[in-house]
Amino acid sequence: MKTKKTKLMLILTLLQVSLYAQEFEGLHHMLVGKTHVYYSDLVEVSAQFSGEISDGANAFFYQFLEPLEVECKVLVLSKKDWPSFTYPNLIYGMPHYVPEKKALFVAAEDNAFWTMQLPDFASLQAPFNEMIPMVYSFNGEKSARYFFDLLAIHELGHAWQGKAKLNTQRLWMMELLCNLMLHTYIAEERGEFLQALEVLPMYWSSQDKDLYAYTTLAQFDSDYNKIGPESPRNYAWYQYRFHNAARILYNEGGAEILKNLWDFLSSQSTKLSDEELLEKLTNEVHPYFETLINEW
Repeated sequence: MKTKKTKLMLILTLLQVSLYAQEFEGLHHMLVGKTHVYYSDLVEVSAQFSGEISDGANAFFYQFLEPLEVECKVLVLSKKDWPSFTYPNLIYGMPHYVPEKKALFVAAEDNAFWTMQLPDFASLQAPFNEMIPMVYSFNGEKSARYFFDLLAIHELGHAWQGKAKLNTQRLWMMELLCNLMLHTYIAEERGEFLQALEVLPMYWSSQDKDLYAYTTLAQFDSDYNKIGPESPRNYAWYQYRFHNAARILYNEGGAEILKNLWDFLSSQSTKLSDEELLEKLTNEVHPYFETLINEW
């Protein structure tokens, strides 16, 4: 009897795996922990890594924020497969989350968009002339993938916000929260990747913002849907600034800053005015928010 039950469970498991594999036709499928990962040909190593950090972050947020069962599939795509599964005209290499598919999408291969994010090593000034080549090169090859491979966790943050029906108040706050979730998980659980997460945002946050058409938090909210497709470097600049703000917040108050922000946003049922939002973030989450907003 026990043998029959075991065989039935095996058959059901194989059937379930087969059904998941058919969901995104043409891609391979693997189960990493509780996370379903779909991937292009010849990118299994990248898929395994993205699955591992996504699954680990999901478990961390479940324990640290609130016990939500967040379903989020991970698609790790080659440049060839990218247009078949992602939004039209979205540049290859731009990580993103698609709520209706409950799926996050990341690039498997180094690409032009990632290369754009690395400054000319020869032109760097101290301290970045030592930090950036050390962190973003290996065996003589420079690459920004050591940063971008971590961004699956940022996209997972969007899945968590959707599941919790979180009132994030502003689009910039939605993105900042995702970056704080990413930074907190890496700092708390995967510290070996912390430098790769921190150095590029530190560098780009120090650059002259007059180089970009969109620079304010208000513009980020009003032009959110066109900045990424029309000006990916400008969108990346915003994200680097959000990353750097997350780094500073974590360094100021540790993981509790994430919990404070999550609980604060969870408690809000209506949209606050700019003045109310600034006051509450400063008093209920962390005083650094006053500097962040007023000196952005």
